[in-house]
Amino acid sequence: MHLIALRPEYQLMVEPARNRVFYQNFGPMQTATDLPHYEADWAAALAEMRPEFQILSDMQVVNQTNSALLAHFQAVERLIVAHGVHIVAEVHVPGLPTRRLTDEVTTSRAMPVRQFLSIWEAAHFLDYL
Repeated sequence: MHLIALRPEYQLMVEPARNRVFYQNFGPMQTATDLPHYEADWAAALAEMRPEFQILSDMQVVNQTNSALLAHFQAVERLIVAHGVHIVAEVHVPGLPTRRLTDEVTTSRAMPVRQFLSIWEAAHFLDYL
């Protein structure tokens, strides 16, 4: 697995052998007002993936974001779908509204998403697809 981007708001890594992207957001995402490298970072990660790739997305930290960022998230989702994603495994903490926030992005597109309560559970699911 190698690092594509490590920003204060998120990290993005790829594992070409597994055809998998790992995304994790951090606390500063909750107060971010702009993500100048977000789309370019995702484009770089997707360039290393083949169609039918998987995404393991750790969404345990963020429970709110600036609505101005929604355009960035939706643009990235369009890139992901266009590149041929097979499945996204999202990890959420029970009781936090992170799933509602990610649903604002994913419900309008054709991105297949499954939610999990732990990284281990999500990775295990992807490994045995």
